Amino acid sequence: MSATLGHILRRAARSLWENLSLNAVAAGVIAAALLLGGAFWGAMSTLSDAVEVWEKDVHLSAYFASGVDEERQRAVLAEVQAMPEVEAVTWVTASDARAYLEERVPDIQPILAELGGDAVPASLEITLRARYIGDETLADFVTRLQRAEFEELDYGKEWVERLTAFLGLLKALGAALGTLLVMAAVFLVGNTMHLVTYARRAELETMKLVGATLQFIAAPFLIEGAVQGLVGGLIAIGALSGLKTVLLGRVQELVPLGQTPLTTSALGLSTVVGLLAVGVLLGVVGCGSAVLRFWRQAP
Repeated sequence: MSATLGHILRRAARSLWENLSLNAVAAGVIAAALLLGGAFWGAMSTLSDAVEVWEKDVHLSAYFASGVDEERQRAVLAEVQAMPEVEAVTWVTASDARAYLEERVPDIQPILAELGGDAVPASLEITLRARYIGDETLADFVTRLQRAEFEELDYGKEWVERLTAFLGLLKALGAALGTLLVMAAVFLVGNTMHLVTYARRAELETMKLVGATLQFIAAPFLIEGAVQGLVGGLIAIGALSGLKTVLLGRVQELVPLGQTPLTTSALGLSTVVGLLAVGVLLGVVGCGSAVLRFWRQAP
């Protein structure tokens, strides 16, 4: 048993060295498939985490109608603060809102001057408690919040729901893309290993003629496939770690993700193990399909 295992390992090592370029191509194909799939999955996970945070961090802006004096605004502020769903309320006066807008957009000052003092209304910026952010609960709260003093109620729930639906579509497309990537990787690895088996066809045909079993012939190739997948997985892990470090910080600067738990640290252990496992599986399946094809075609 040990002699047979040693023979299989020696054959696998010899083939890996003698067909180094082909094995490198196979490993590169696996790495590319894992990199594309891992990058897409990482992007979807990050966006999903962001949407989850946005859904839990709902803010409502209640804009006062023109003509509502500050005394009445203070009274409405007290009423809203007393509502059980409300965690915090910030009263933004018309002058404060105007000053903020002029600071952020200096070129708008002439337009505001032309529109007059009622161009920017006062408002209440309302933050809800997390346990009250269900769809039905939020709709009920908005209904009870309606007052004659408010000209408009604005909250970002609708666009978050649309983003969630869009994310679901992207995940479905990602699953289809991942399936195609896996199929392409198996096909390319299988064809690459077919070239290796073809280069050694005389040896393998002789082994088959003298009674070697399929398992005995396939074992070295399966080991080669596992090595290819392991190398491809390591390459993909390094590339994904680099992309995460370089790009994720930039994305957080461009897109306000709030308190989303994103990090630029190394990939998690489960991700690393998953990439290595999928890489080895792709290599073994690809090599196994090549050997099976040879077995069926050989005399």
